[in-house]
Amino acid sequence: MLLMVNVDNVAGEAVPYIIEKLLELGAENVHAIPAITKKGRPEFIFLIDTARENARTIGEFLAREVGTLGLRLFQEAEHIKFDYQMRKARLVLQDRGLSLALNVKVIRGSQGSVLSAKVEYEELKAAVDELAKAGVSISLTALRKVIEAAFLKGESEAYQGLKVVLE
Repeated sequence: MLLMVNVDNVAGEAVPYIIEKLLELGAENVHAIPAITKKGRPEFIFLIDTARENARTIGEFLAREVGTLGLRLFQEAEHIKFDYQMRKARLVLQDRGLSLALNVKVIRGSQGSVLSAKVEYEELKAAVDELAKAGVSISLTALRKVIEAAFLKGESEAYQGLKVVLE
């Protein structure tokens, strides 16, 4: 189900904390959208994807934390989930003896083709740092593109002497 809450008295700095707590309380996903409400007041609209049984706990947390007077429940909202699997991409820099494994979320279509591949951000960031230590200068954006393109093509990819091996 989808819960919606609008709050016009929360500081922007508190939003990451609120999102983290909502996820701990069982939300599968949370979006905080900045908006302007009556009388020109700034507000945030929280869209919270969660199971029905979490609604009361989440509502009580929001009442305590931001003073909300209630929640809007969208029970008929249909959520189509795509199957995905976590795969490994191994970055190999043979001339320097470096090998790094990164998790990649791969979504497949009904015919089995790869629709999307997303490398995990924290692992990607750490890999850029490790590659820099090994003398390879590559941007986070470029490394992400190389890894994700390898999964989309279904083959290993090479870039600046760095080989991406799909596992």
